[in-house]
Amino acid sequence: MLRYCLLALGCVVLSQVVVGSQPSWCNLECPGFTTRRTTGDYEVRDYESTKWVSTKISSMSYSIAGSRGFMKLFSYIGGANDGGVKIEMTQPVLTKIPEETTWWFWKEYTVSFMLPREHWRNPPTPTDSAVYIETLPAMRAYVKTYGGWATGWNANSHRQGVEQSLAAEGSSFEDSFYYSAAYNAPFEMTNRRNEVWVMES
Repeated sequence: MLRYCLLALGCVVLSQVVVGSQPSWCNLECPGFTTRRTTGDYEVRDYESTKWVSTKISSMSYSIAGSRGFMKLFSYIGGANDGGVKIEMTQPVLTKIPEETTWWFWKEYTVSFMLPREHWRNPPTPTDSAVYIETLPAMRAYVKTYGGWATGWNANSHRQGVEQSLAAEGSSFEDSFYYSAAYNAPFEMTNRRNEVWVMES
């Protein structure tokens, strides 16, 4: 993840690697990635393959889905697994947001915590059948960072901005879903960091 410098609009930063070290704004263990370039509209990141604990939540509300999913996953890392293992929290809380609705305005959101690397080889099995372990393959993301509180509305607005820029450039991207990444605890009122990840297709 990128440590920001002051850039004129349209200026590009090339290939900043942060796989082996944490960026200054990531206070917990985070996915490793390489920043390929940065524009005025988004950052291009190549992520390593990562292992996550996830749950699917059907809801009309991004915020409600996020809260319900968070509590299920927090129970898992708190010991609701076959070994009763306490697992460290990581960043970000990642929510996969589908473009299509399942019924009326309902969507099936996928909320995920990255597992600390020490658990990637042999992750504890969840005791809740609605919680599962998955591997996200190495992937390229077009990332927009913004402050404040993440909502379904502003996440979608930032996602649309990235997609419009990519379409204008003739770049291909996945338009059936995107990710919202949140880095702060609810009680943190200032210096909040959120991202949307539009995936390369």
